[in-house]
Amino acid sequence: MSTGDTPQRTRVDPADLVGRTIADRYALARLVTAGANTWVYDATDQDTGRIVTVKLLRPSIAAPPSFRERFDDEMRGVAALSHPNIVALFDWGISPVGDLSTAFVVTEALAGGSLRDMFDRGRRLTPSQALMVGLDACRGLDHAHRRGFVHTELTPSKLVFGDDRRLRIADFGLARLLGAASWERPESVPNHVAWYAAPEQGAGSPLDGRADVYALCLSLHEAVTGDVPFRTDSTIATLAARVGRLMPVSADLGPLAAVLEHAGRPEATER
Repeated sequence: MSTGDTPQRTRVDPADLVGRTIADRYALARLVTAGANTWVYDATDQDTGRIVTVKLLRPSIAAPPSFRERFDDEMRGVAALSHPNIVALFDWGISPVGDLSTAFVVTEALAGGSLRDMFDRGRRLTPSQALMVGLDACRGLDHAHRRGFVHTELTPSKLVFGDDRRLRIADFGLARLLGAASWERPESVPNHVAWYAAPEQGAGSPLDGRADVYALCLSLHEAVTGDVPFRTDSTIATLAARVGRLMPVSADLGPLAAVLEHAGRPEATER
């Protein structure tokens, strides 16, 4: 374990961790995704027999003690966000991963896939279906915003469904924690994240819940039309394209058009 703020070097292969147990409790059964910041696994809680999702942070990210302190504080707050439209956080901590150690979070397992998964299969929503998704998301966001939590990275991949078809918002706290450093240099933010960012986020302004409202607006627009307004091939151009511009709406959005036009105003005070 590192004793300073210098990131650990690691060659850990996330696939090699399948079959291992994290924190002497969570047996990793299958690698679901290996992203830039996290490795996501299907797992079993050996204490309860419950199927869960385990997210491991890349060891280099979680190495600095300053990060670990922020991580613990953030997860304590998220654990208190008990709401049917927010993914339930069961556990978190630091655990050995090979010769190193890293941060992990354990959440409820959701088998219904995300809104992004739906898009990738070529599926779209009717305006009525998008309304139902939007209402569920708004209920979860309202609960979090009232408690001082802003998601900051509300993309379609964070809008996840359970077997019960109820929507949950994933990665509250974790998205903000992992994305903070990138937003200090907006050009380093992945473009697929910038597609859904509010104008004030690209400008480095303080964020509140209205940034999440803007991101949800873009996600619902894409859900119905298949198009993300202001999307370009580069992060900087994408962020610049929405500054001072009203959300374009079309007849395809039906009754949602007026709602999304209002939620997608470039000035946060007008949303």
